[in-house]
Amino acid sequence: MTVDERQVERLRPTPVLLTAASVLVASVILFAVNYAEQRTQVVWGWLPAIVGTAAAGWACWQTASAEGLDRVTARVWRSLAVVCLFIVLGVAGDARHYALNPGAMDQDHDIPTMIAYSMALVVLLWTLLWLPVGAGGRRDRVMVRFLLDAATVTVTLGIFSWYLITRVLDAWHDGNGDAVPILTLTALGLVGALAFLKVAVSGFGGLDRISLRLLAIGAVVGASGGGLFPIFVQLHPGLSGSMMFIPATLLCVAFAADRQRRAARLPVPVQQGDSFSIVTYVAVACTDALLLVVSSGAGHVVLNVALAAVVLTALVVARQINALSENGRLLRRVDASLLELNRFQHQLEHRASHDALTDLANRSLFEQRTSEALAATGGAMDGAETLSLALIDLDDFKAINDRLGHAVGDALLVVVADRLREAVRTDDVVARLGGDEFGLLLHGLRSDEATEVLDRIAESLTRPVHALGYDLLVKASIGLAEVWPEASPQELLRRADLAMYAAKERGKGRHAVYDARLEQDQAADAQLGAELRRALDNNDFSLVYQPIVALPGGEWTSLETLIRWKHPERGFIGPDVFIPIAERTGLIVPLGDWILRTALRQAAEWQERYGAAAPGEIGVNVSARQLREPGFAADVRAALADTGFDPEKLVVEVTETAVFDGGIALDALQSLVTLGVRIALDDFGTGHSSLGLLRTCPADTLKVDKSFVDGIGGRSEEAVIATAMIQITNGLHLQAIAEGVETAEQADTLYRLGYRFAQGYHFSRPLSAAQVDEHLDAHRPLTV
Repeated sequence: MTVDERQVERLRPTPVLLTAASVLVASVILFAVNYAEQRTQVVWGWLPAIVGTAAAGWACWQTASAEGLDRVTARVWRSLAVVCLFIVLGVAGDARHYALNPGAMDQDHDIPTMIAYSMALVVLLWTLLWLPVGAGGRRDRVMVRFLLDAATVTVTLGIFSWYLITRVLDAWHDGNGDAVPILTLTALGLVGALAFLKVAVSGFGGLDRISLRLLAIGAVVGASGGGLFPIFVQLHPGLSGSMMFIPATLLCVAFAADRQRRAARLPVPVQQGDSFSIVTYVAVACTDALLLVVSSGAGHVVLNVALAAVVLTALVVARQINALSENGRLLRRVDASLLELNRFQHQLEHRASHDALTDLANRSLFEQRTSEALAATGGAMDGAETLSLALIDLDDFKAINDRLGHAVGDALLVVVADRLREAVRTDDVVARLGGDEFGLLLHGLRSDEATEVLDRIAESLTRPVHALGYDLLVKASIGLAEVWPEASPQELLRRADLAMYAAKERGKGRHAVYDARLEQDQAADAQLGAELRRALDNNDFSLVYQPIVALPGGEWTSLETLIRWKHPERGFIGPDVFIPIAERTGLIVPLGDWILRTALRQAAEWQERYGAAAPGEIGVNVSARQLREPGFAADVRAALADTGFDPEKLVVEVTETAVFDGGIALDALQSLVTLGVRIALDDFGTGHSSLGLLRTCPADTLKVDKSFVDGIGGRSEEAVIATAMIQITNGLHLQAIAEGVETAEQADTLYRLGYRFAQGYHFSRPLSAAQVDEHLDAHRPLTV
């Protein structure tokens, strides 16, 4: 398997490559000129070889220092740089020899020059032999195969060397030359064969495969130049082939070094060994050919025996190649099957640890990463090893699922997951813990930096989300907990969860950071929840009633029921304190039933006592939890029947959030309407999709929230909104009630805008039942 070429940096003409290429062109031109005009060697004719070798050596040294190379690979390229250095010394020695001895033969070398060339060969052979040939349990087997193949090729090379030396060199060796050049040629051929064999049959370790091929080509080019040595000597005794073949060889080395440098930062590919090496069979075929050539002059008997041996060898080799090819096909099938199994295993592992919809980490992987991060930090409180955990819960996600369908909800979750990924760093962990809850694990951030991440997430969620044709606005409540000494994953999650619910209580789209006060608040809530249960059993609650009046005169038209709790030790506790706890604990259901029945009994008494002077309607607040309770409409019907109260005079007040979810809550309201009960939307305008809700919710009355009444005087935005709301209610034939009126100026302005009903401290504070009796008695019509 080779490195993906798309990942390797493109080849660029670096100064080193341009130098090496230019040197080769110059050396070819010089060689051609010398050959054509039969000129003798001059000193400057060796300059291209010196420059080209120096450039290749510098390229190898640069590659050895490249980032990403392992230690063994870097050592190989440093060794090749040393080889180039010895070759530079050798070529310089040749240049010096020719300068001092004009007309000298090419096979003549002085001792320093031969030492330089010999050292280059020794270092090169040592480097080739120490190239990595496998890993793990395959190392010994690969080394044995390499040695056997090397022995085969070496024997073949020895036979051909002997034949050439004894049969060919006699034709041009006059007996006066030195034998050292012949040995040098043999060594060069051996180096080229070993280099080619190394690429063909051994593993490659950290060396790039294409780089090795380029090195092998260079070795073959050098060996070929040496093999042509006798021909050059016969054609032109003073002409050296080295001046052309050395630059050609070193150009291959320069390209190989450049390729290794460009591929250094890529992962080392897993090497798949070949099923067999063609080099050894080529060596056998060459030896057989040489045998036939030698036997052709020894008579028919010897030739026939040699021919039969060659045919027999060819048959055995063909059978072995066929068997090895079949084994190779089987191994490739096994490899393919193993790769497929490995791919399936990775897919299963991924599915087991990631959410199928968003491809984020799931709860199991998130908890595992949290445990690992805590083990790494050791509970550190500062520095780069700090750790923060955030829990994110989408507000009103259930409403989107119920009203628009699960497909839209799933599309929304996918978009939110993508935005969470974009808001954090690559080493942070983002997970979907279930439903609409997400988790973040933030590494190495200070408290202010972690808060900035939460701000960035909240800002990203403010952009409309396009999901299957719907543009949705999403808010999220986020809780953040930071690591502390001896922290555990479960406790860190619990603290983040506690902070998240604290953020929800402060309003939607907010975030909160855990601190010890939240624990105290939670303990207080738990204590208050227990006391709520006892208060309900001990009948410690009482009801008060706030009048709704007609404008502009302020005559009472109806009453809204409100609850109060007189704690035996704490005194009066406001509903804004205990109602949220009642909703979380589920006590709102029995508490709400008590409020409804008590209010209906009281209203029935007023109707019986005061008749037409009694309040026209009685309003009772109902929570979302009550609406979702199975049989809620039936309970209201039973309460009306038990008290004998007229259903048409009962007004059930619900918030927009309570019915935005649709589903069971909306069905419960529809059932109440069939009983004759009237529906009022409380705090209208503060929720989302308020106008869209009017199409589905069977409301008779809209109670405009106090926030739009405050500051209503003049040409304020509140006045514009209040005017728009009264126009909407008039157009839809709904009754509008302005809440929170505290001044006469507000009452007058509301009347001018078109409001005919209002409620607030300007008209009356909430009254006890006895105080209502006093008012009704005072305003009872006189009878004659």
